[in-house]
Amino acid sequence: MNERVPEKFHDLLTRPILCAFTTINPDGQPHTVPVWCDYEDGHVRVNSPIDTKKAHNIKRDDKLSLLVIDPQDSGHWIEVQGHVGEIRDEANGAREHINKLSQKYTGNPVYQPYGEDKEREMYVIEAVKINGN
Repeated sequence: MNERVPEKFHDLLTRPILCAFTTINPDGQPHTVPVWCDYEDGHVRVNSPIDTKKAHNIKRDDKLSLLVIDPQDSGHWIEVQGHVGEIRDEANGAREHINKLSQKYTGNPVYQPYGEDKEREMYVIEAVKINGN
């Protein structure tokens, strides 16, 4: 079941606002990192190199939370609780997705990695619960 993001939150997912992405470590502790995200076809999407802690956590337990707070109005925010409904590899759009996110967040249409350019995957999030204001 994918809960739809109400229209009043679409601006938070379409503007270049850094998101807090939380996955669950093997010991049950939360792991939160900053990520870029977008919203397309009713789904929030996140991109990651395949060898990160968040990637390993998602493959073991696909539960997650994504938090976006408006930097101009801290009272306007959204939390998406859910799980990864689909993982897409580079052959299925992950590279195009990171380039799209790069355009959104940096203005550069081709992603420039901070280190070695690694294989990537895209997570299509199935929202189970949406909180916000």
